Amino acid sequence: MKQETTAATVPTDRLESAFRTLANETRVRILFELYDSPDRAVSFSDLNDRVGLGDSGRFNYHLKQLTGRFIYRTDEGYSLLFSGLAVCRSMLASFADEHSVEPFALDSECYDCGATLVARYDHEYVVIGCPDCGIEFHDFPFPPGTLAGRDTDDLLWVYDGWMRAQTALAVDGLCTWCFGRRTSELVAGEDPDDPPTVVHTCQRCGADMHTAVGETFQSSPAVIAFLYDHGIDVRRTPSWEIEYLWDDEYVVVESTDPWRVRFTIPADGETFSLTIDGDVRVLDVTRE
Repeated sequence: MKQETTAATVPTDRLESAFRTLANETRVRILFELYDSPDRAVSFSDLNDRVGLGDSGRFNYHLKQLTGRFIYRTDEGYSLLFSGLAVCRSMLASFADEHSVEPFALDSECYDCGATLVARYDHEYVVIGCPDCGIEFHDFPFPPGTLAGRDTDDLLWVYDGWMRAQTALAVDGLCTWCFGRRTSELVAGEDPDDPPTVVHTCQRCGADMHTAVGETFQSSPAVIAFLYDHGIDVRRTPSWEIEYLWDDEYVVVESTDPWRVRFTIPADGETFSLTIDGDVRVLDVTRE
C-alpha cells in the first residue's frame, strides 16, 4: 500500500482563511478548553474564565472568528463543531517527541525469498519491506501520536489494523483524510508483465491510495471466511504474512478492454476466486 497526493479541489482561499483563523494563541486555547470540557456546551463567562483572557470584548472578538467554522453557539453556550474536534485531534495525533524509528527486523519472512522482513518509521511513514529482494508491502503515513506508550510490536499491531480499516473504507468510497468521496479503478502496471494495481482517488482532497488487488479485498467477508476456514484469521495475522494478498501469482488478467481480473486463493485442495472489473466492482465469487 502506498499513499500519494494530488491537487485538492477545496478552494485555496478557503484553506488559507481557515489557517489564518487558527494562527492565534487565544483561539487555539478556546478550542482546547472546549475540547477538554466535560460539558457539551460552555457558557461565555465560564469559557472566558478558563481561557483567562479577562477582557470580554477581546474574548468575544475571538469567539466570533471561530463561530460557524470551528465552534457553534446554543442557548447553553459554545460547543465544538466536527471541524473543531478535527483540529484538536489532528494536533494531538501529529505532535510527538519522535518522528522516526530506526529499522528493525520483524518476526516475519518474505513470501518470495524467505529473508527476514524489516520495518521502520521514517518521517511519519511506516515502511515495511524485504531488504534482499526489494518487495515493499507498505509505505504509508501514520500519525506520530501512535508512538506514545507503545513499543515497536504494539506500533505494528495498531498500524496493521488501521490499514485494514483504511482499505475497507476506501473500497466503500470514503476518504478517511477529508471524508470526501473516493473512486477506485484498476491501473495497468509500468511493466507489461506487472499485474494491475488498484488506485483509490479522493475527489475532494486529491489523495491517492494504491493497493494490490489481493490487499484491496482483505476485508471482504468472503475472503475472511475462506481464509478462516483454512486456519488464517485475517484480523490476527499481519497482512505482510499473508502472501495471497501480495503475490502476483494469484492475480490473473483475463482481459484489459474492458478490464476483467481474477484473484484466486488456493488452500488445502479448495479454491476461492473473486473477479472484478475496471471500477473494482465484484463480478463473480466462486468457492470450489
